[in-house]
Amino acid sequence: MAKIVQKVIVHEDADASPLLPMDVALFNEDGTPFTGGGSAPSDATTSKAGVVKKASNTAAVSSADATQAAGDAPTKAEFDAVVALLNECKAQLNDHLSKVKTAGQMA
Repeated sequence: MAKIVQKVIVHEDADASPLLPMDVALFNEDGTPFTGGGSAPSDATTSKAGVVKKASNTAAVSSADATQAAGDAPTKAEFDAVVALLNECKAQLNDHLSKVKTAGQMA
């Protein structure tokens, strides 16, 4: 003889119908209490997805901060320092974007 099974759908409180409230105790087929669908997600790492997969670390920008020019026109050294800082910022940004994409956090 086939087993009669009543299906119960769980809704958030805001979606529940006030017309047919009922208390339900859930049990596994072997009669033990049902405790849920599994364990909580673990912490993410750079190689394993979890709640959010972590991207690899991007190093901090190490170039010296840009400073104001000594006179009306910047010297070659002052200009070169700004170019070096901007190039490093661009490289670090591109590195970070690549790592975020590899981690699956961005398309």
